[in-house]
Amino acid sequence: MDIAVPKYLQQLKPYVAGKPIAEVQAQYGISSPTKLASNENPLGPSPKAIEAISKALKDIHRYPDSHCLSLRRKLATYLQIEERQIVLGNGSDEIMALIGQALLLPEEEVITPYPAFSIYEKVAVMAQARLFKVPLKELKIDLKKIREKVSSKTKLIFLTNPHNPTGSFLEKEELVVFLKNLPSSVLVVLDEAYIDFVQPQRRFNSIALLENFPNLIILRTFSKAYGLAGLRIGYGILTPELARFLETVRYPFNVNALAQIGATAALDDKDFLEKTQHTIWEGRQFLTAALTSLGVKVYPSEANFLLIYVGKKAKKIYEDLLKKGIIVRPMVSYALADYLRISIGKPEENQAFIETFKEIWQK
Repeated sequence: MDIAVPKYLQQLKPYVAGKPIAEVQAQYGISSPTKLASNENPLGPSPKAIEAISKALKDIHRYPDSHCLSLRRKLATYLQIEERQIVLGNGSDEIMALIGQALLLPEEEVITPYPAFSIYEKVAVMAQARLFKVPLKELKIDLKKIREKVSSKTKLIFLTNPHNPTGSFLEKEELVVFLKNLPSSVLVVLDEAYIDFVQPQRRFNSIALLENFPNLIILRTFSKAYGLAGLRIGYGILTPELARFLETVRYPFNVNALAQIGATAALDDKDFLEKTQHTIWEGRQFLTAALTSLGVKVYPSEANFLLIYVGKKAKKIYEDLLKKGIIVRPMVSYALADYLRISIGKPEENQAFIETFKEIWQK
């Protein structure tokens, strides 16, 4: 090919998503597979979102509100912050991309835990920044080592809380100490995609930290707890000054009309959110106990998934589960080849997984 491709792009690999249901149906002839691979809401979308979207279908010939005003106002009230502190995107990963475009310069340094969500790496590479990956310690984010890696050229640190793919959780006290010991010139992106699944006694209001740490950017999504993954909508919470820079590089109409309408309605669906949370908490407890009783190492999780260690048999177990119509997530793309990640499903899906896994595990 005669077209010159920038060298920095050659190190990137396409994102590896969970195996689609349609592919399993076609490959194995299974009519109704159980998908526990992509950390989706097992209960489906918020009913209030479905109702609002259905009413709005007749208007999809119109462009969406480029500034997402209705949703922005609703979110600001819900979160008790200013409207100008919110940036909305086509999934929270678009907000990550905006951060890279607006605030990162070539040769500046980005630090991420490793393994972690691959988009963090992509943000750094696309900005031609220098990327440093700090290995997890006992499969938890090692804040001490990350701090040691900070230099005068460090611009951005990505953290996930709860962490994907391990489900581990940073307590408020350790996060505050970490932020206090950072130069104020270093931006910290706190990805809270799974924050709604943290047990109430452990969860804390990270937004309140913005008052003392204006270098903090918090990311959240409607994909998980509200069941709107297919609509692709997330948002960033940050200082108005930083938000203004992200808005300058944001493309118009980046959030589609149905996503805006669905998310706005979902914020009012408190019953659905609570039902989702209890489904995850109960399912997490059930799967942890059941897998532990089989002698499987299960890592403590505050997310809507569990990471389990199954050793060298991981690939075969994954494939055997697929043949039985159970889709889980192999961890090869996260450099955890001996592990599997299991999304929490509905009670009957969790039970089906355990029964099938037990049969395969004990062979």
